Amino acid sequence: MFPSSTFAPRPGWRDARAIRLILVLALPPTVFASPTPSDKEPHGKSDWRLILGAGALYRPDYPGSDDLETRAVPLIFAEYGERLYLRGTTAGARLWGNGVWGLDAVARYHSGRDSDDNSILEGLEDIDAGVDGGLALNVGRGPWKAQLAVYQDLSSSHDGLQIDLEAGRTFTLNPRLQLELEASATWADADFTDTYFGVTPDQAMTTGLPAHEAEAGMKDVGLSLGLNYSPSRHWLVRAQVGVARLLGDAAESPLVEDHGSATQPRAALFIGYRF
Repeated sequence: MFPSSTFAPRPGWRDARAIRLILVLALPPTVFASPTPSDKEPHGKSDWRLILGAGALYRPDYPGSDDLETRAVPLIFAEYGERLYLRGTTAGARLWGNGVWGLDAVARYHSGRDSDDNSILEGLEDIDAGVDGGLALNVGRGPWKAQLAVYQDLSSSHDGLQIDLEAGRTFTLNPRLQLELEASATWADADFTDTYFGVTPDQAMTTGLPAHEAEAGMKDVGLSLGLNYSPSRHWLVRAQVGVARLLGDAAESPLVEDHGSATQPRAALFIGYRF
């Protein structure tokens, strides 16, 4: 059950710490489709598709934390044909595709970390939010989909590189209800892992945490379950629950092993209007 006290926006929630939660959960392309044949737009409709809405997100207050918080967040998703899209924190442009395979240029917002996000972070340096850029190889056939994406920090925030692998299947339960299952895994280089999970000797002296140098390796694996319900052609309700498990040097960080948890749950509920 969500803690009721956390639903109210905190002071300054529109600053970077809150903005990092905006557009966190990416809706799949299928949610843009009309829910029933009789509800389809007339011939000659615009290539633009847009969903606007709002919801609540429940997740750890920093990567590796065992303290969970709930935030109210806006929902914005857009597509222009098969060429351009904004899905969650990720914007993309199709470079090549043949209906099954596709190659996209992608950019995504990544969250930062402030020392006042949690008391255990006091004495550690803030990590700025920023933008990652890269390429994503997609494959989809029927209800199955998979993506392999490579991202490099473009904003000198963590200077790291990540490789994300996602695979999932959509189950159409009825014309208005879809269930999605997805598995994911992330590899991260030493720059990324040490930025978010490392503790330098100087920081160890200041905070009392043991020093920890995090190296490259598998950062996490995860599973998620999503449910999309379209009560009408325009309205959409999306619920999602998921859990990730930190691995390797990320899981062995004192921020995780001693003061947090390698198990990272999250849940979200959104209501959107499809234009």
